[in-house]
Amino acid sequence: MFNEIRFSEYVDSGEIVDKINLPDFFKVYLNHRPPFGNTMRAIQKSFNILGDTNSEGKKVIRREDFLKLLLTKGEHMTEEELSDCLATLLGLNPEGWKSEPAATSTEGSQLCLEDELPDEITAEIFATEILGLALSSDSGESLQPARQ
Repeated sequence: MFNEIRFSEYVDSGEIVDKINLPDFFKVYLNHRPPFGNTMRAIQKSFNILGDTNSEGKKVIRREDFLKLLLTKGEHMTEEELSDCLATLLGLNPEGWKSEPAATSTEGSQLCLEDELPDEITAEIFATEILGLALSSDSGESLQPARQ
């Protein structure tokens, strides 16, 4: 995947790409994702590592921590990019990746995310409500796209 990204413009421009935008990342990821898809077990394992145990005994990531992790770990994203991506995933920005500057402000995007994301995010909420995946009925373990 790295070489595909790095040399994607080399023939045309002779330059190596060292940055990629989120929509292009999704395209590359979708073309190279594991053939058997994600499992709820793998997502839960991540939540077991990153999350805290709530009063009901479930592993959760608090909304503030979730947003902070997305902004500070892995590939760098600005608050605006994160807001746009989450708004698209949550169906709040169906027209595309970028919010119109006149339509929303950074404050408005943040308030919108606070209204849309629960205080505590479980692996199930992350998979089904944020990513829009559904448990497949055959094994109950495999996740499939649910949104159109």
